Amino acid sequence: MPAIKYSFNRKEMNNWKARITERLVECYIKENIIPSLKEKGWDDVIYTSGWFSGERSEDSENPFAEYEGKAELRILIGYGFFPSEEFLKRFKQLTSLLENTPDGFLIKLKRTGMSKSREGAIKEQGLRFENFSFTHFLGTDIFGSRHSMEMFIRPQSSGDELLPIVNGDVEVVEIKSDKATLPPNQKRSYGSILKEGYVLHFFHVNIVSFEKNEFEIEEKLLTNSNELKTFPLKKPRFS
Repeated sequence: MPAIKYSFNRKEMNNWKARITERLVECYIKENIIPSLKEKGWDDVIYTSGWFSGERSEDSENPFAEYEGKAELRILIGYGFFPSEEFLKRFKQLTSLLENTPDGFLIKLKRTGMSKSREGAIKEQGLRFENFSFTHFLGTDIFGSRHSMEMFIRPQSSGDELLPIVNGDVEVVEIKSDKATLPPNQKRSYGSILKEGYVLHFFHVNIVSFEKNEFEIEEKLLTNSNELKTFPLKKPRFS
């Protein structure tokens, strides 16, 4: 039987490219950015998938639906931290301002020297963790299908763990590849958070060669909504 030529359709190929470049940036963040942030004085740094409050409200399959308004608290407790009232308020304001799902959140934490009982915090906040410390929210797999993911699973502590109380800040991470740029709805969404003093950490990945495993990353921290007009980025470039 002769060989058959067959190719992915454009949407399928774009989904693959997006997932590969997102994974590339995730590795870059963990290997380069997080150590750099710790050197600058942050005690702990978390990189996780992003979400926005409207998504939680409208998605009936979302495992966070029963914890309306508590996703920010739940994820921090799952990672072993308890946010200060001011930090939690700031985090919740961010997800309420967003109108799209960003690729990730870079959560920078500073320990206050105080702690809170994990069991007490869960009970006090009306949360539920069954046999694992952290259940991820909805994500998108490499084929573009949305599904519930669980990450950083570990057994519950046999004792009552003390969670360090933390202050912090959250950067929104957005990743694009090749000719992809920010569409108008994302510019509007990110413009809203920039006006409130949040930071957009933007990455643009140029796929040089899949075969040779060569990529180029352009990176920029945006703090002003006027900077959104400069997309797509040209410089600086990191390889």
